Amino acid sequence: MNICGTFYHLLSILDGYSRYVVHWEIRETMLESDAEIVVDRAREKFPGENPRIISDNGPQSIAKDFKQFIRLCGMTHVTTSPYYPQSNGKKERWFGTLKRECIRPNTPLSLKDARRLVARFVEHYNTVRLHSAIGYVTPADKLLGLEPVIHAERDRKLEEARGRRQQMRQAARGNLDPSRHAEPAANGTRGQRRPLDLAALRRQVSIEQVLRHLGYFDPLRGSGPQRRGPCPLHDAPSDRHRSFSVHLGKGVFRCFHPECQTQGNTLDLWAAYHRLPLGRAAQSLAETFTPHLTSPDKSVTEKRNA
Repeated sequence: MNICGTFYHLLSILDGYSRYVVHWEIRETMLESDAEIVVDRAREKFPGENPRIISDNGPQSIAKDFKQFIRLCGMTHVTTSPYYPQSNGKKERWFGTLKRECIRPNTPLSLKDARRLVARFVEHYNTVRLHSAIGYVTPADKLLGLEPVIHAERDRKLEEARGRRQQMRQAARGNLDPSRHAEPAANGTRGQRRPLDLAALRRQVSIEQVLRHLGYFDPLRGSGPQRRGPCPLHDAPSDRHRSFSVHLGKGVFRCFHPECQTQGNTLDLWAAYHRLPLGRAAQSLAETFTPHLTSPDKSVTEKRNA
C-alpha cells in the first residue's frame, strides 16, 4: 500500500470457506516474523483451530523459521503455483476488492488514517456486504452457517410478494371482495376482528424484543448484530453454552446443538419456544407485542352500522 509516498504491507488471513477476514494488519516490514505474528493473532480469535495455510511463494512464506512455526503450531502449509495468482484467487479477489472499494476512493493520508479506513471496510465486508460467490450472504453469516436460514427467508418473502400481486390483480378485475375475507365478529355488536398482517408483524416485532421477553438476551455474547449464547429451546438463561446464534439485524437465528438444529426467523423462534403451530404462534406474538394488529376493525363496524 502506497500511503503518501511510503509503501506499507497489508497482511491478512482470509477464511477460504466463508471469505471471512479473520485478521489483518498494516505493517512496515514483510518478514517471516511479521507473518508469524499475524497468523498467531488470527488463531487467537478461534482457539483450538489448526487450519491449513495457503500462501504464495514470497520469501517470508518459504523461510525456515516460518515453516518451523507452522509445524510447532500443528498447522499445515501449502504454497501456490509460482507466477500463477489464480491458484490463490480468493485472496487476490479480496485484495482487489479492498483496493477498489476502500483504498483508492478514500486515499488515506497517514498510516493511522489507513488503519481506520481498512478497519471500517473489513467490518462492512464481513457483516454487511453481500458476497456473490457464496450466494449473496455476508461472510459472517456464511461462517456461522446461517446461509440456509437466509435463503429460506428470502424464498418466503418472494412467495408472499407473489401472493400479494395476485390478490391485487384479482381485486382490480373485481373478482375479490375484501369484506368476504374478514373474520366473523365475536358478537354482533363489537365489530369484526382485523385480519392479521404477518408482514407488519415481522416489521414491528424484532427478534431482540422476543429474546428480551423470554429472558435470553442478556446472556448473549458478541459485538455488533451477531450474538452467541444459550438456546432458549433447551438451555437455561444461566448456562454458558454458545450453541445459539442470532443476527439481530436480519432477525434470524440458528441452534447448532446436534439435538436441536432449529433455525428460522422471529416467528419461528416464538412458535418453537411455545410449541405452537405458526398460525396460532403469529396470533400469540401479535397479542403479546402488537395488540393493535389484532384489535377489532372499526371501519368494518362503522360500515355495518351504516
